[in-house]
Amino acid sequence: MNPGSLPDGPSHDAKHPKKLIFAPGDIQTTPEPKITPTETPDPSATATGVTTAPAPISRLAAEALRSNASTPDSVTENEIVSHPARAHQFVSNPPLTISQMHPTNPLHQFHNWFRDPRLLPSSAPETCTLATASMPSGRVSARVVYLKELDERGWVVYSNWGSREGKGGQVFGNHADGEDTLSAMPEPGQDESLQAGLQEGNKWAALTFCWSNLERQVRIEGLVEPLSRDESEMYWRTRERGSQIGAWASWQSKVLWSMEPELLLDRRRKSLDPTLCPQMQVPGDVDATDIDDGRALLEKRVKEMEERFAGVEQIPLPPFWGGVRLVPESVEFWQGRRSRLHDRFRYVRVHKEDGEEGGYIWRIQRLSP
Repeated sequence: MNPGSLPDGPSHDAKHPKKLIFAPGDIQTTPEPKITPTETPDPSATATGVTTAPAPISRLAAEALRSNASTPDSVTENEIVSHPARAHQFVSNPPLTISQMHPTNPLHQFHNWFRDPRLLPSSAPETCTLATASMPSGRVSARVVYLKELDERGWVVYSNWGSREGKGGQVFGNHADGEDTLSAMPEPGQDESLQAGLQEGNKWAALTFCWSNLERQVRIEGLVEPLSRDESEMYWRTRERGSQIGAWASWQSKVLWSMEPELLLDRRRKSLDPTLCPQMQVPGDVDATDIDDGRALLEKRVKEMEERFAGVEQIPLPPFWGGVRLVPESVEFWQGRRSRLHDRFRYVRVHKEDGEEGGYIWRIQRLSP
């Protein structure tokens, strides 16, 4: 889909459009840059296989600060004053101005940054951090996920959402029928209320992309909505069979094993062979003496799923697994500048009055660093 064909404003015809700005497999491969040595190595160091890096100019100061001495002597004091710590300076980009920002749509602006040729595929630019919060405690948890799609409504990721112990319980609440069952993902439209009750979960979430080699960061805050089963099925079919088996086998975030430290130390002493190396306590036979830490239970589940789907050509999509879309309420684009005077632009969704054409607009703000 040509991103230039996407409308600048919101869509009115469909609640869940699939006009992709990019999709799985759509990331173009960029040749890796060739690294040319800028310094000639020391022949003597090369001969011995050891290279000596120059000592930092403020190493003496750092050692003084780490020491137990309460009062530095005159040498270390002068070193600290003469060579203050220098933090990394952001100098890769020219100043970021409003003229470089898309005037009406943060998703198009994200697309422009994501397509920067300096953002190499080997750096996994689709990697991002998804943060969710439990209610009513407000306790926040975060995990690294992969962005798989970007459409005109928001950012799409796929995962297991059925476990009450993990992000699924935080976002969609706990709807499982029993202790040994996973909650099925809700269908779009099943829960239209933002917060039908604290037990229904917290739909607010945040997604953060950090592209350190470009000295850029994107922060998205918004509401999570589930994809339809048909939409999730499309992506599920692109996954390899082993990953599909793993999705069925894993009750994500469920505790597989636990032990108190005193008991663990006792079992560890009994499982190790002290005659091999008393100081290091190396296991004599890992397969025979290593402590079971719950991995065997997971492997057992995998084998059970392999047997269950042995004669099945297309493994079905689990009811608890699928995609969600983060529909943004605000999107911030951050670019580093020298002396920590960074450039920050934020798009904020402004909802129009009922009956007004368009539904919402995006207001652009420059934020203080």
